[in-house]
Amino acid sequence: MVALILGTGFLIAGVYHALWATPRIWRDPEQARRVTENLTGFPFGPEVRRGMVRGAVLMTTNMFLLGGGLICGAFWQQRATAGDGTLLWVFMASVGLTLVSVLLGLLIIWFNLPTALVPPHMRDEAGLVTRKLHDMRHRRSHRG
Repeated sequence: MVALILGTGFLIAGVYHALWATPRIWRDPEQARRVTENLTGFPFGPEVRRGMVRGAVLMTTNMFLLGGGLICGAFWQQRATAGDGTLLWVFMASVGLTLVSVLLGLLIIWFNLPTALVPPHMRDEAGLVTRKLHDMRHRRSHRG
């Protein structure tokens, strides 16, 4: 029952994010800046929060995958019969795709890649690791 409630909540959040939040972040640099500033509940610095906003498409995808996966897992658990493996496979695919999506989200935060998943106005930004590497090279070149 808890999985159904959580799954429904994730799906509702995914619909909201897909119809309202992500398109605004994608089109409007000012909206992306505001969302970054409002993510104060996360215990990360502003660079990581900015990376999370760059990955808004993946955040929306994760909401749908988690919601659908939880609902399929709950239904599979209630119906657990020997010949009914479709819901289990959908649940497992959802978990696997969520892991891939989280990995892509980390790549966006760290390296700002793949750029096709990043809003056009944020594609020129450096990722967290990319910026640190650039700063290290810059310091080395000015020392010598």
